[in-house]
Amino acid sequence: MGIYQRIDHMNQINQTDGLIRYFGTFHWFVIHTKPKDERRVKNHFEGMEIETLLPLCENLCYSHARMRRMTTPLFPNYLFAKLDLERHYYKVKWTRGVNRILGIGNEPTPISEVVIEMIKDRMGNDDTIGLLDDLQEGDLVQITSGPLKDFIGVFQKGLSSSGRVRILLNLIGKELPVQIYRWQIKKVA
Repeated sequence: MGIYQRIDHMNQINQTDGLIRYFGTFHWFVIHTKPKDERRVKNHFEGMEIETLLPLCENLCYSHARMRRMTTPLFPNYLFAKLDLERHYYKVKWTRGVNRILGIGNEPTPISEVVIEMIKDRMGNDDTIGLLDDLQEGDLVQITSGPLKDFIGVFQKGLSSSGRVRILLNLIGKELPVQIYRWQIKKVA
């Protein structure tokens, strides 16, 4: 056997060895899904008794002349699944809505259990992660849309579950309270 044949043989062994090292034990993997198919894939996996994690977040969006709350995946086109590659690899790979299992090259790579625990700790009972609750009284905020766009104010308090907040704007030398939607402001660093 020549030197190049031995190198090719070693490369083939190393490529198959990568998958084999995750056989027989459960690890968390990131599954890349087709657009807007995260929930479909999650339901398929639960039917196959595969543990999944699909963190969601609430967003406010403007549609049909109204502000609406939408629950969307925190990581669009991705979900987490706890897999034993020996048992689940081909089931997962060929599930409708799945593009691939993320990894290096063609080799699926697990993610740390610590990352999953951190995400689970931030999730509520309904699998949502609160991203809008990061403002404290006295924080500087900037208005991002509307007639007062680019004005800087001071966050005073949240007013309702509909997403309204009160901020203080320094207009004409006087601090005036202004009520605005939470999605129209962002925190200034």
